[in-house]
Amino acid sequence: MQYSKKLIALSIAVATLTGCAIEPTPIKDDERLAGMLKDQAEIYSKQEPITAPLTFYDALARALKYNYDHRLTMMEAVLQDTQLDVSKLNMLPRLAINAGYIGREDQLGSSSVDYFNQSRNSQLTQYSTSQDAQRGVADLTFTWNVLDFGVSYYQAKQQANRVMIAQERKRKVVNNLIKEVSNAYWGASLSDHLLPKLDPVLKQAEHALELSKTVEVNRLQPMLSVLEYQRSLLRIIDQLKKLKADLAVAKPKLAGLINAPVHSDFQLAQPKQTPEPPELKASMTELENLGLFFRPELREEMYQERISRDEVWKEMLKVLPGLTIPLSANWDSNSFLVYNMWMEAGARTTFNLVNLLAAPKMWKSAQTQVEVAQIRRKALSVATLVQVNVSYQQYKKALEGYHSASELNNVDQSIFKVITDTTESDAGSELERIHAATAALASQLEKEQSLAEIYSALGNIYSSIGLDPVEGNIEHITVRTLAVQLEKNLDHWYKGEFPKLPNAPKTPEAPKATPVVKAAETPKTPTAPAAKVATTTVSSSAPTAPASKATKQ
Repeated sequence: MQYSKKLIALSIAVATLTGCAIEPTPIKDDERLAGMLKDQAEIYSKQEPITAPLTFYDALARALKYNYDHRLTMMEAVLQDTQLDVSKLNMLPRLAINAGYIGREDQLGSSSVDYFNQSRNSQLTQYSTSQDAQRGVADLTFTWNVLDFGVSYYQAKQQANRVMIAQERKRKVVNNLIKEVSNAYWGASLSDHLLPKLDPVLKQAEHALELSKTVEVNRLQPMLSVLEYQRSLLRIIDQLKKLKADLAVAKPKLAGLINAPVHSDFQLAQPKQTPEPPELKASMTELENLGLFFRPELREEMYQERISRDEVWKEMLKVLPGLTIPLSANWDSNSFLVYNMWMEAGARTTFNLVNLLAAPKMWKSAQTQVEVAQIRRKALSVATLVQVNVSYQQYKKALEGYHSASELNNVDQSIFKVITDTTESDAGSELERIHAATAALASQLEKEQSLAEIYSALGNIYSSIGLDPVEGNIEHITVRTLAVQLEKNLDHWYKGEFPKLPNAPKTPEAPKATPVVKAAETPKTPTAPAAKVATTTVSSSAPTAPASKATKQ
């Protein structure tokens, strides 16, 4: 037994020293390298290869299936659903099995004294024992706490709402993907279509600039006209270079969104002729109502308000007394017992009096959380209305810009044709021909870019509304099948055929409680600055404006 004592003491000392010896350990270089190589090998695995030129719907389908931001929200939704299962299990009573071995060095022995005469002289001289030195014990205990059950019930309800919040956050990522893929795809399409034409014209413009400098030095033409010509050329060259830089990054952005290798040379489907821009036929009131109904952030706040209300009930339950009902089956190997196996049952109540003092503060805090959720939802509602209005104004601006750019492009193309014909018959100058070519290309760029801005503005509208482009699980369907579904749904959106809202309850107070039309009509003055912001954020539209001036000169 002395050996056992030393062994136990040694084990405790070793465990204590081992626990104190733990220190932070950085990841080694070979581990980081192995993780990097593994991630590189798995990032683009388990996805369909790109075997044909991508349409916009193909790109959007690949983004929804393979984009890691979307995958992350899907896994977070699965995680919340798993935690809901755990919360449901926490409502069950506690059923535990305990087993063990008890041993002591010397057997338990004791004597007794007379209860009314507890002097040492009255102590019995015989010692007795009622317990073995070594024995085994076990029990199966069923415990149910009514208060814990109530608290766990409301915790499970809160977790159920968190599952729905995870679904709304996934919808938000999908809406952002629609907007970002729309911007990136049409920018990349513009890049593939116009970059091959841009380099030759840029070289011609730079050559024309050198020739004009020669004319300036030799005084072959009036100085003012030469300088004005150089100024217009320099502006066009600067715009073309900036546009070339903007177009060069469009395709890598699209590759990142669809989870394709950044340096992969995938092709985009090019239409035979420039498609006409879709004209949105929905009214502003309809768009605002759709935004207030479908927007993921607003739905998330409604679920958050549910969680806060359940928190109020949970705090109220904590103030009540708790009732515990234990029921157990016990076994003891003690040879002195008459019955080595027996059943026990009982009931016990616990009342924490301190919670009575803290209850008013706890309830007030929970009620404040509900009010905060309501105010936050109203603030998001206002922000949604503003975003819908701004997006719609950006769409109208882009549509008007496209029509103006189309007319300007027709004029510049006609001017270029006329000057080219006269140059071939030696009736014009080389400098004028190069200037007309650069102006014609700039006008074409502006037209194509205006079309891309229309689709980008439509993507902003759909994102601000919060519509779902596809429903159901997309994990086990092919990219082509998903692209067909997306094309069908977005074609309805382009035509203004949006989902219908459910009928509002027929109560006289309903229209007063939700003054949607007034909220939409009043903020007309802020939309003008918003349009200015939109023009500054679209980097590729600014360089094309002076091209028209150069053409007029």
